[in-house]
Amino acid sequence: MARNKSKGTRLKVFSGREARLNRVVFKILEAKGLLIPYDVWLQIRGIKGYRHTEFPTIRRRMKALEHQHWIVQKGARPAKPGWDSTLYELTLRGKAALKLDEKNIDVFLQTAKDEQLLMLIDALSICTDSDT
Repeated sequence: MARNKSKGTRLKVFSGREARLNRVVFKILEAKGLLIPYDVWLQIRGIKGYRHTEFPTIRRRMKALEHQHWIVQKGARPAKPGWDSTLYELTLRGKAALKLDEKNIDVFLQTAKDEQLLMLIDALSICTDSDT
């Protein structure tokens, strides 16, 4: 399910020690929608190479991704032990990161039409204007 290396643009969220697990969590949340950490863990356990990943690791990683605004809480649902568990959803920022991870910006710059390049310039200028 998850690649070890990115084909696209190199992003900080997909680099370093937690890169592989972040990518898997993003792909599961993108495919399945709203899930609690336990459901994500069950999905991850079914992937070769992640079978021995423990639940507290997944829960901790998802909390860190929420803190960095890659995923967001979207309500709660009853869990097996009897209390409510938080539902998580991938944010637009997370979805954009997955798309950039799949597509290389260099290839886009070489193959894009003028209208697409203008839209990219406008989007990037909006981002840099809001940073100042």
